[in-house]
Amino acid sequence: MKRTNCVAILGWSIILATAQAAGAEELSDDLRERFAGIKLLFCFQGKGSCLPYDAGILAEAYERIPALRENRVVVTGNSSGSIAAAFFGCYGFTDDNVRYAVTRLTNGNRDAVRDMENPRTKFTKMLRGQSTEISHANLREYVGFALGVENWRDAPTVEAVAARSTAVPRFPLLIVSCNKEVLEDADASDGRNAARFKEFDPTTMTVSWREEVYEFYKAHPERFAADHPDLILGQTRRIGRAMTFFVDRSMYELLSQLPTEERLADLRLLETPADVALAIKASVSEPTYFDPVSEPDPSKLRCDGALGDLGNVRRRAYYGGYIMATPAQDVRRMLPGVRTFGTGFRHFDLLARSAVGDWLLADTEQVMQRMEWWADLQTCPDAEFESHMDHRDLSAATEFEFGKRRAKECFDADSGLPTFVVPPKLIAPAAAAIWPRFTATDMFETQNGQSTSAVKSVPSGQTAGKRLKSNRGLGPLLDPSEKSSP
Repeated sequence: MKRTNCVAILGWSIILATAQAAGAEELSDDLRERFAGIKLLFCFQGKGSCLPYDAGILAEAYERIPALRENRVVVTGNSSGSIAAAFFGCYGFTDDNVRYAVTRLTNGNRDAVRDMENPRTKFTKMLRGQSTEISHANLREYVGFALGVENWRDAPTVEAVAARSTAVPRFPLLIVSCNKEVLEDADASDGRNAARFKEFDPTTMTVSWREEVYEFYKAHPERFAADHPDLILGQTRRIGRAMTFFVDRSMYELLSQLPTEERLADLRLLETPADVALAIKASVSEPTYFDPVSEPDPSKLRCDGALGDLGNVRRRAYYGGYIMATPAQDVRRMLPGVRTFGTGFRHFDLLARSAVGDWLLADTEQVMQRMEWWADLQTCPDAEFESHMDHRDLSAATEFEFGKRRAKECFDADSGLPTFVVPPKLIAPAAAAIWPRFTATDMFETQNGQSTSAVKSVPSGQTAGKRLKSNRGLGPLLDPSEKSSP
């Protein structure tokens, strides 16, 4: 099975080599030119074990969006969406690759995860204080898919699967996970309740000590060391960022252009098959699904400063990508011309939202409302499919058809937007933004009645006060010749 685009990869490898020689803190001219052609931010958004649904969306999207066929795309993934994102970050979009991905996502064995997701069994275990998490070994087939490993069956662990791979990220890739030691705020005597030592700012995705807690720990450093062995008490109340973005070298260099105080997440560099496998494990390891994952190589992690600078963190542990299904803000501020498409996700119900907020501080809905502001179109499950998600009673083939049908509906109408969003704190392009070399429509919000809908480039210094526009649909990215007949 062919899974590579050799011409694209060769050219991209040359660009990466040039960029690496120039250093991580400055984008080379070649890398800047490469990103200037990116038209789409494609977000594979996690929905638990419903991978066939995303396969249906992928199949329809590839037919309808030329930018995918041209690899003019940044791919992101959170939770189970990290699996497909990792595959396309390594191999890119081709006819063969998409057919192969659809086959593997539709036919993969997801029984272990589906059994664990059973709401009745899971809730009963949680009430009894029993663990619901399953082994990461159940991910071997999907990690094998993402990394091009056909002989994954006799590999005992995910790490053993990765050791058989030669795949590395060659296309712009971002995978999301949250930072356990920063977000964790559970009561030490009863992990189901919140300690309320910390506070979370959803506008900056940062966590800080409550003022009275910080003052107590400053006066009792020995108590702090005993209570929080994975953290350092800093010079201010700030602890760190709630999230990490696992990124290939090109995305690392792109997002490093953002000022430290503006970036929403720490950066973790992806260079090897083991790194990609770690990113998948980190993103799917959500509470009640899989145990947290420890960072094995802090030299590839950047919290503040350069790689290896962990800020106030001694040891990093990852606890799933559920918080941020649409990691678009930093990307869009650096690439103002892109449009953001998401394969859809399901909001937490009140019980799950409350429980996770007690364990890991962040209110997922507050985050989602700000991140979904950046969405231009999302193929979220409709009410009919959501009812089947509750019962998990659909075959993989039927799930695939649900996803394909939903994508057709949204693309035909160019409509599929969040029902409620909150404008984020930072809406303007970054100072180091890369302007598109193509005509980008509706890049900015209309100001003073004057449209700014067709912009090829924006001279330096002329973006002050301009607000990036979102919730636009995919519009010019959709191929009108592929529109479904009534």
